[in-house]
Amino acid sequence: MEDVLNNPLFEAFANASDNVYIYVCDVKKDLSRWSPNAISYFDLPGEYFVNAGDVWGEKIHPEDREIYYKDISAVFSGEKDNHSCQYRAVNRYGKYVWLECKGTMIRDKNGGLDTFAGIMTRLDRQNKYDTLTGLLTKYEFYEQSLGKGGGVVMLLGVDRFRNVINTYGYYYGDELLTTIAKRLQSLCRDDRKAFRFNGDEFILLLPGADKAEAANVFNSIRNTARSIETKDGKRIELSISAGAVVYEDEKTDKDEIVNRLELALSYIKKINKGSIEFYSDEIDEKQRRLMTLKEDLKYSIAHDFEGFELYFQPLVDARGTRILGCEALLRWHGRHIKDAGPMDFIPILEEDSGINQVGRWVMRQAVKQQREWQEKFGDFKVNFNVSYGQFLEEGYVEELVRTTEEYGVSPENLVLELTESNNVESPESLALIFEQIRSHGFHIALDDFGTGYASMELLKKLPADEIKIEHTFVRELANGDFHQVDFAIIESLLYLCKKVNNSVVVEGVETKAVDDIIRTMGADYLQGYYYSKPVCKAEFEKMLIENHSTQAVGSV
Repeated sequence: MEDVLNNPLFEAFANASDNVYIYVCDVKKDLSRWSPNAISYFDLPGEYFVNAGDVWGEKIHPEDREIYYKDISAVFSGEKDNHSCQYRAVNRYGKYVWLECKGTMIRDKNGGLDTFAGIMTRLDRQNKYDTLTGLLTKYEFYEQSLGKGGGVVMLLGVDRFRNVINTYGYYYGDELLTTIAKRLQSLCRDDRKAFRFNGDEFILLLPGADKAEAANVFNSIRNTARSIETKDGKRIELSISAGAVVYEDEKTDKDEIVNRLELALSYIKKINKGSIEFYSDEIDEKQRRLMTLKEDLKYSIAHDFEGFELYFQPLVDARGTRILGCEALLRWHGRHIKDAGPMDFIPILEEDSGINQVGRWVMRQAVKQQREWQEKFGDFKVNFNVSYGQFLEEGYVEELVRTTEEYGVSPENLVLELTESNNVESPESLALIFEQIRSHGFHIALDDFGTGYASMELLKKLPADEIKIEHTFVRELANGDFHQVDFAIIESLLYLCKKVNNSVVVEGVETKAVDDIIRTMGADYLQGYYYSKPVCKAEFEKMLIENHSTQAVGSV
């Protein structure tokens, strides 16, 4: 039989479409040849390689491998001549795509296995128009010419679209997406095109555009979204973010463009929603670091919270002479990334729902630590952070009560601090949970208090025992022009809190000058770097021992 691996027909069919991949295998030699687009897209070993069944099998999604191996085995065992099944395979970007795979076994004149040839078709490239918006689908983007002179591709996404759905419902969500799509379509003169990507995301192709022109287009879209009137007269405000890629010519790989668009959009949504970010190598490095962080965090949680620990920052009396308690603050060191701070890993935990597991670990460690220090130093309170989502988690209150009973800790010595109060969507529901927690003797604190109307609303609606005045009011307190305004704000907040019987912690005391001012104002507790930065357990115990014997606290 002729050399099927080097047949001109193979080469002709191999370049027929970007969305179809072909292969042929000389069964007797166990040697196969794959089309160049398959090699590139699926990161295969090369055009020719052996043991193709197992090599390709590793690319298939673990949940689909049984289907694949069962069908392909039936062909190679002689049970049938044709292979046909659908499954997911991972591409070179680490994403799974659906394929329809068909193959035929050709036998030699004696009936033995001779040649196996097949074709794989991407199933995600078959729809041309999006049924909701009427825009071209993202699959059509792959079929479009980018234009010889280069240009910009933009990926736009609605910020916090899930919150919009939760507030207004899916009907309004669809109407908003349709309105945005119409605006995008109105911008598509000449060879510009708009595509529906995923969910609340859209692609805008701008051949011939540069960064400045693309930024102007984005600003126009963003301004349109700031106030959208629905068919029944509602006005809904949206925030739009965008990732963008500058390409040089029509040969630029579209999968590479899409991958970079997603990286840029993800990056800007984390650091500055409502803006546009152009892809750069720096973003790529940051996103790779982010992926490593995610993997490290998953490993830590799965291995009994390895790498997590609590640091402690003292809460000092208003005279600055006695440590009355501390705030327990989460720190973490990963297997590969050792220098991640809370601003790095907390958002990842919240995004991947790991915050609830870690939050329960924090609660347990804080309770355990309070018992230990209570025995050594007498009455001592420990504050620890609890997010809005954690408070709402089913069974959280019951576990809190069980843990304190297990360690024999008095609930009065534990303070649960509500973090990121701006995320509270239902104060009424949270108020019921707070009442339940307080009924067991625990105390509740509202953290970062004083920033905006939301704080006053929460003070009105949520039963709390302690208020922590936000550090931005404190840090500039001793700086000339800011002194009187900040002093008046803090003084008013202190007066208000006393009127509603809330204890007050003033955060952000970082210098002696600020400390001298704050001490005269009647706060219950002071907290900040002037007394101590957050330190590990061993260092904090040294401070407690010294303070217990001298009843004095020094600056660090």
